[in-house]
Amino acid sequence: RSALRAAGPMLQRKAPVASTMAAPQMMCYQCEQTTGGKGCTTVGVCTKTPQLAGLQDLQMLYNLRLCQLAHAAGDANPFKDDVRKIVLESTFATLTNVNFNDDRFRAYLKEAEGLVKSLEKVLAEKGIAAPQAAPGMPSVLPTDKTELLLAAGPAGLLARSAAVGDDDLFGVVEMGVYGLKGLVAYFYHAEHLGVGPTAYSEAERAEVYDEIFRIGGYLATAGSYAPDSAEALNTALGECLALGALNLKVMKLLDQAHCTALGSPSPHEVSTTNAGGKPSILVSGHDLGMLHKLLEQAEGKGVDVYTHGEMLPAHGYPKLRAFEHLKGHFGTHWGNQLHEFRHFPGSILMTSNCLRPPTKKYSDRIFTAGPVGFKTLPAIESEDFKPLIDKALSLPAFDGPANTAALRGSSQREKLLVGFGHEAVLGVADKVVEAIHSGALKNIFVIGGCDGTESSRSYFTDLAADTPADSIILTLGCGKFRLNGQDHGTLGGLPRLLDMGQCNDAYSAVVVAVKLAEALDCKVQDLPLHFAVSWFEQKAVAVLLTLLHLELKNVRIGPAVPAFLTPKVVGILNSKFGLMGIDAMHEDEDLAKMLQGQ
Repeated sequence: RSALRAAGPMLQRKAPVASTMAAPQMMCYQCEQTTGGKGCTTVGVCTKTPQLAGLQDLQMLYNLRLCQLAHAAGDANPFKDDVRKIVLESTFATLTNVNFNDDRFRAYLKEAEGLVKSLEKVLAEKGIAAPQAAPGMPSVLPTDKTELLLAAGPAGLLARSAAVGDDDLFGVVEMGVYGLKGLVAYFYHAEHLGVGPTAYSEAERAEVYDEIFRIGGYLATAGSYAPDSAEALNTALGECLALGALNLKVMKLLDQAHCTALGSPSPHEVSTTNAGGKPSILVSGHDLGMLHKLLEQAEGKGVDVYTHGEMLPAHGYPKLRAFEHLKGHFGTHWGNQLHEFRHFPGSILMTSNCLRPPTKKYSDRIFTAGPVGFKTLPAIESEDFKPLIDKALSLPAFDGPANTAALRGSSQREKLLVGFGHEAVLGVADKVVEAIHSGALKNIFVIGGCDGTESSRSYFTDLAADTPADSIILTLGCGKFRLNGQDHGTLGGLPRLLDMGQCNDAYSAVVVAVKLAEALDCKVQDLPLHFAVSWFEQKAVAVLLTLLHLELKNVRIGPAVPAFLTPKVVGILNSKFGLMGIDAMHEDEDLAKMLQGQ
């Protein structure tokens, strides 16, 4: 109780619903907005059905089985490339708000089962003992749709929790599973850019896959066949920290891939009101490589392209903004797309999360690509964007009134400054160090992450607004839209609000912190560095595990504590790392504590 009280009001809640529920239609608590802060049991807040939830649970069981077998096979795996591909893409598809298409998961499952059987045969032929499968793993994947859903039951959260028999241990294992999902999504983006041999070595690539398979293999059966013990809980926490370390490496490789393919980000002012009066395409999600390919294919076609949501940082990359038809940014974060998309008159492309089920106002002109899917929406095949471009050319031009209508009630500014990646910030590191030494700069705040739709997320807006004038704010992810509607002024000739990029650009914040600590001859933990992280889905879990791996203290998360963490585990994380929840109703009190080093 005392640990929970120290951890903050938002962490004081009951144990997970998994220990008290009886016969729900589904059970999912992988995102922050899960029903009642406990779990979605009839339909997801994201709108996924019990059927889709079951298929996704089963897909993850198969993917973790593939991790087990690939790790056991090592270099003897003749299906290495196929296993890598299905694990990356189909795991990414299980993230919140990515894929709502049951048929896609049935296809993924069929492919995964074939690879499982093939790898089991290879191990048997080579005399290598196959690891024991998870308790819910079907011996044969049913082909009948109804039987397939019945087979998904033992793969579900409640069945797996019962197999472990310990809420604390199971919660940590689930944190690992969700962290693995986020990490895999980042690595999918790095691999999808197709610049691996130039951006990072084959040895680095193999190390990442090997560690994904090792940790995934552990998560497949963690706690299911071993007696409950403190040692098992410590092992699970250790593997979560190992995931954090691996995610740091993955974010580094993604950063290298982005910079190799698109150039290093540099400060650039982006218009949010530049409606060009031409047929237009709106691109949302995270996949910058996909945007680059679209810009190449749309060049000279008479269409303009605009970014939405976490594609805003695209304008910081020289090779993207070199395209004259990349005109500006439209709208705000993913949670507002139902309103914003209806007012954008052109065609729309979703490249990754977060997709919300579309309304009839724009469902006839939105396309999906990559791991994203929705049964009634057309999917771009082989990254041939001709259907998307042709659709844009058949629609009305994008003009000022449409932009004004979309931003009704928004506090977004007409110009947004982006491109403060680690190279850009370290380019003025001498000024930052001088400001710290002189006392002009006393605190550095990292405020950002995944945004959502709850009103309590105004905490992050208020916190940024109240930070003292002798501080700077590093922001990233779609959480930036809670901050960039305000003018935070300057300090020493630099903007006080520095937009470092997408959520994966947490790596840039880490690089900047490490280099500043080196310049100041201190540890990173000794910097006047304060974290307020807004989380929503599994990429944020991966980033949080990275922060814990780096032993960064007193990180605040919110708006709510993850439902998969029990009070005991929260107490452990608070005691060891100072991890705490935000006090959503009293951000001024949180700020006062931060300034006191708490």
